[in-house]
Amino acid sequence: QFTDNFSDGNFTVNPAWGGNTSDWLVNPALQLQSYNTVVNSTFYLSTANTLATTAQWDLYANLTFNPSSTNYADVYLTASARDITLNTTTGYFVRIGNTTDEISLYRKDASGVVTKIIDGVDGVLNTSNNIMKIRVVRNAANVWTLSRDLTGTGSSYFTEGTVTDATFTTSAFFGIFIKQSTASFFQRHFFDDIQVQPFVPDVTPPAIVSANVITATTVDVLFIQTVDLITLQTASNYSISNGVGIPSSSVSDFLNISLVHHSLLEKRPLQTILQLTDHAI
Repeated sequence: QFTDNFSDGNFTVNPAWGGNTSDWLVNPALQLQSYNTVVNSTFYLSTANTLATTAQWDLYANLTFNPSSTNYADVYLTASARDITLNTTTGYFVRIGNTTDEISLYRKDASGVVTKIIDGVDGVLNTSNNIMKIRVVRNAANVWTLSRDLTGTGSSYFTEGTVTDATFTTSAFFGIFIKQSTASFFQRHFFDDIQVQPFVPDVTPPAIVSANVITATTVDVLFIQTVDLITLQTASNYSISNGVGIPSSSVSDFLNISLVHHSLLEKRPLQTILQLTDHAI
């Protein structure tokens, strides 16, 4: 496990990164930045990391261009060798970009075959300045969860998907790989706040701040902390007393993702006392 926010102004110690070191620098903002100026090139950095199971990976990334099939970044969460460009290097990586402008999780096998195992939402990186926090969790049952926060703050993660995969259970390195085409993409990859640590499940459910009947068919519930968006908006995770049952829909508020709007199938008198039970939050 390791942490690097590049606050020491280098990537040579604490921890030491290796690979195509001349193609990288730590900029005045104390971020790891690409420095390669070669057309149609690939380059990488990697550092020792043996944590591969029951683990959590977090990082900040900023690609100041619209990615494509020839301009993207691969973040190797686990790698069997320092040189992550070799076909024989196995592991798992997050690809930021590609043709469909997505953030997805891949597995790389010993034959060099790359398989997408979590297919992220298309088009989320279809801009000229892509700021994000990425979080990947692998729990004790080898269930992977890929999440991203396009605010770059780490305060509003969206789950891209989950998958069970136990193909590789060891690691030797963590790495970053860049593929770029023309000068329009030179020196426009930024990374920071990289952390690899053991995954400790949060088993404490978030407390409810308030539950208010807004209309005869709408109940609003505000949680004290951010909840996974898919979990939050799954109506079957809730039940309401007095014969209401499961809401017909549960939708997160556009501005506050800790607030969920529940729609009821039938109207209820506004003075009716209702008890809300959440089953999966």
